[in-house]
Amino acid sequence: MIFSKEFRGVRDGEIYPTTFQPGEECPPELQDAALSLDALEVPDPKKKEK
Repeated sequence: MIFSKEFRGVRDGEIYPTTFQPGEECPPELQDAALSLDALEVPDPKKKEK
């Protein structure tokens, strides 16, 4: 999943937060938090990928 807006989070194994920019890939460990803050581009299930 890709960030749709700026997001700050701490990756697994790190102690300091990282600022992620729109368009960057979201680490799996931060996806739940980013989704809850509407910070991820959610793919439209109606669109078919080619």
